[in-house]
Amino acid sequence: MTHYLKYVFVITTLAGVNTAYAQAKTQEHYQELEVGVGGNIKHTNTDVNYKNKEFDLHIHPLWESRYVTEGRDNLAGNGIASIATEFNYKNFAVIPWAAKGISSDYSELNLNAIYTAHLSERIEMYVGYNYIKAREEGIDAYDNELSLDFAYFYADDIQLLSSVYHSFDASGTFLELAVKKDFYINDLLLLDIQSGVGFNAGYVNDGHNGINNLKFTANLSYQLFNQLALYTYTSYSIAVNKDEKRFTGDETLRNIFWGGVGISYQY
Repeated sequence: MTHYLKYVFVITTLAGVNTAYAQAKTQEHYQELEVGVGGNIKHTNTDVNYKNKEFDLHIHPLWESRYVTEGRDNLAGNGIASIATEFNYKNFAVIPWAAKGISSDYSELNLNAIYTAHLSERIEMYVGYNYIKAREEGIDAYDNELSLDFAYFYADDIQLLSSVYHSFDASGTFLELAVKKDFYINDLLLLDIQSGVGFNAGYVNDGHNGINNLKFTANLSYQLFNQLALYTYTSYSIAVNKDEKRFTGDETLRNIFWGGVGISYQY
């Protein structure tokens, strides 16, 4: 996501949402890529019964009460609306992501290209490039980012996730580590709980380096139809080692509670 906003602010999360059926628990692993806040990818299980593995299209409109990334409240408490369109072909994905501030003069466009590699039965790797254009109060900002993500399937319902993304504009990197647990309530309802930690290494270049925040997220998805799901999430981020007297980028690093609601359509 854009550094301009992050410094002012910008997956944690979109806290990831899951659009899987409960039956997927007993089927082979298949990871879908979805884009959350700021264009950062996230991982969701997909029911292979209706998944077209050659070509696949997803559309995700989303409303969020705040725009939060790297543990920072980028839009000073204002919400954001976004839409992502994911074009997947075999191991490649092209994912445009567009967002608009609800009560603020902010807009952002991300153009993602991602390659997936299955390293083993339990490990998947994602290599990505993201072009970013943002505009706030008439001022444009641009960035290019590279990302490297890993997903380790510890068990059918437990995943260990890591994500590192590097900004050429800031000449810095941010690392996120997380554990995700799925709870299959019934054939249509799925809950997953995720906890993670974020580390800054110059990515927020006016913020402190090292551990920045702890994040807890609960995602709930309900399968309305075979290819349409309703999802919602709530997240809480805890600021760690905040020092706004020394680092102006830490002013928006806060203990924050927020949530979102959206739909997911898969073609």
